[in-house]
Amino acid sequence: MQRPVEAVLVGAGNRGTLAYGTFALRAPWDLRFVAVAEPNDERRTRFAQQHGIPPERQFRSWQELAEQPRLAPALINATMDRDHFPSTIAFLEKGYHVLLEKPMATTPEECLTLATTAERTGRVLQVAHVLRYAPFFRTIYDLVHSGRLGEIVSVDWRENLSYFHFAHSFIRGNWANTERSSPMILTKCCHDLDLLVWILDRSCQRVASFGSLTHFTPAKAPPGAPERCTDGCPLADECPYFAPRIYLFTAAGSSFQHAVSPDPDPEAILAALATGPYGRCVYHCDNTAVDHQVVLMEFAGQLAVSLTMQGASHLEGRTVRIDGTRATLLANESRRELVIADHLTGTIETMRLAPPIGGHGGGDVGLIRAFVQAVRGERAGVLTSARQAVESHLLAFAAEDARVSGRILDMAAYRAQWEHQHVDTRR
Repeated sequence: MQRPVEAVLVGAGNRGTLAYGTFALRAPWDLRFVAVAEPNDERRTRFAQQHGIPPERQFRSWQELAEQPRLAPALINATMDRDHFPSTIAFLEKGYHVLLEKPMATTPEECLTLATTAERTGRVLQVAHVLRYAPFFRTIYDLVHSGRLGEIVSVDWRENLSYFHFAHSFIRGNWANTERSSPMILTKCCHDLDLLVWILDRSCQRVASFGSLTHFTPAKAPPGAPERCTDGCPLADECPYFAPRIYLFTAAGSSFQHAVSPDPDPEAILAALATGPYGRCVYHCDNTAVDHQVVLMEFAGQLAVSLTMQGASHLEGRTVRIDGTRATLLANESRRELVIADHLTGTIETMRLAPPIGGHGGGDVGLIRAFVQAVRGERAGVLTSARQAVESHLLAFAAEDARVSGRILDMAAYRAQWEHQHVDTRR
């Protein structure tokens, strides 16, 4: 049996602890963490105890870690969005192979620089486009590429966030304020744009976009709503965003609850809601992320594609309609269901996939295993390189530019503009 790949974790929050940390504990023959960097003392200590990491290999920041000699061949970077670029550059230069959480960076120039640095240093830089490894989306990919649908004519892709997920992450949470993180279309939908680029296997030529923050503002606050849900809100029984109900019942046992308090005891959760960000009234936060956005794209071959992101769904999960000249595919992620309607025979075939193992529809396990194998020298399982990841990120930046400016953007010119600037800065 091969020795486990030794790795460093940077960022021991929900993603670092629950996805990567859990994998290492369940598959110790594949992955072993030997160091951790995390600014939160409680999270850092807990992760170190779980993985047997000694005090001298526990660091309070990625900068402190970067000052050390390389401690392992691999590193998983689960820091916040705006730390991705400077930290990953430092770790690539240090000689680490890096698995980097999405988005890879928050500007086009930074994305291009990351790809160039990985190529120059010869290091693996795998971006966590985890859904490429999920059986549901791999099945869609296979159906499209099998030719069963015929020539693809149009795609309607919807990213449906449950109302409490949207409130947790994009009103109260880490990605609520775009000045501190990055735009919604990048932080959430770079997954979707990456899947579209991968599945359709052709370049996008034009982009338009519309969206805004319309509901979760102080102007929409009901009369009498306090700053915090725990401050005796008179609307608690009728507000779907009442934090104690969400975190004690609706999201009990989930990663959302874990983000509020690693201790699941109701008293610990209520104490955290009384002082922390997740107990704030959704109408009295400093959020700037849009609550809905539509991106209209034309891919090569005059293929029309729409992507809708909305944060008011009753259920979590993407819904997809792909119309081809021979058949139509209807896919529902939350039901793990794919329906193929054949145009010639009129037959309807329904496929229901087995419940996935692990997070992100089973994609987490595939993503981490592909990284482990790549560090061992077997890179065939890595479904997206850093260079390939740049394309979906550029689409996200273009979509945001189009939304703000109201213009239709030509993607060839947009790519050329950033690639030219990137070359100039390297001279």
